Amino acid sequence: MIAAILGLAATALFAATFVDGGSSQRRGRAIRLLAWPRRSCGTSASRAALPGLIEALAGALAGGVSLSVAFAEIAPTLEPRLAAATRRVAASLTLGASPSVALVEYHAVVPAEDIAPLAVVLSAFARSGGRVSASLERIAALLRSRLALAAERAALLAQSQASALVLVALAPLGVVFFSLAMDGYLATLFDAGRIVLVLALAFECAGAAWLWRIVRSTLAPADLASFLDAMVVGLEAGLTFERALAGLVERASLTTRDADARRLLADLALGRPLRDALATFARGPDEARITALVVASMRFGSPLARLLVLQADSIRTTERHRAEARARRLPVLMLFPLTFCILPALLLVFLGPPLLTLIG
Repeated sequence: MIAAILGLAATALFAATFVDGGSSQRRGRAIRLLAWPRRSCGTSASRAALPGLIEALAGALAGGVSLSVAFAEIAPTLEPRLAAATRRVAASLTLGASPSVALVEYHAVVPAEDIAPLAVVLSAFARSGGRVSASLERIAALLRSRLALAAERAALLAQSQASALVLVALAPLGVVFFSLAMDGYLATLFDAGRIVLVLALAFECAGAAWLWRIVRSTLAPADLASFLDAMVVGLEAGLTFERALAGLVERASLTTRDADARRLLADLALGRPLRDALATFARGPDEARITALVVASMRFGSPLARLLVLQADSIRTTERHRAEARARRLPVLMLFPLTFCILPALLLVFLGPPLLTLIG
């Protein structure tokens, strides 16, 4: 029974580690795993409601309402967690806080990268005024497209992910079943079958680690399209390329691109030519193409925002196709740990103790 409990605990840890994925692997993993289901559902509902909030904000500002009053009027129409954060934002704005400072209240409800474009636009609006509704509507549309792509990725991978969890749980569940169905099963397993138990645990751990690596390989890469969307919002708000990039870096982590973006800002601040500074950011064909567009736009004075919008749409379409290809390839990759690790562990657990009993 101890082996079964340990196996089930390993299965639960694998499931929790996989579900936690790449977005929340920083600071306090063990504590967050205990509260994950409730917070994940709340965050998903808040993220889904965020585009509607931004569209309502655009309509209110277009009608001449002040920023604090607009947030206060929108709050009752939102889901509870987002409504509470919106009320706190309205209160902060009423007390004289800047939009960037007030919008920090949303970071406990939705990811900071979702709020960063909104903070850039509202900060520019508070500084210079003007019409901001078009920029807010673009932010809402970009958020919806990002959420749709994330939902498509999850739907494509859900079946294979569930299969991985079931495969890891088979051997521990087999131990539980045979311990309840057969008298003397555990006694044989822990006495004459200790070598069988050790081999089964070794195969099970190897299979779980192998499946974990396969599942990890299907996680979404750094979202370059979302980064471009946020840059477009800053450019359309009247900011220069450097100011838009600085605003994003200050207000949200860019995950794996954060270090590259900060290095790019530092190079530009030190007077390094834009072409050379962007070369450090171009780590792949997509980044190289975007770098060429930015350099050409700066050189000839052509509008950059529209070009970046087209590139973001192209990258998002390519990423959708890649996600479909990864989802189709995943069941084939899972055959290898199933054949070489999970099945040997099952055979040892199912047949080992009965055979040892017959031989004895």
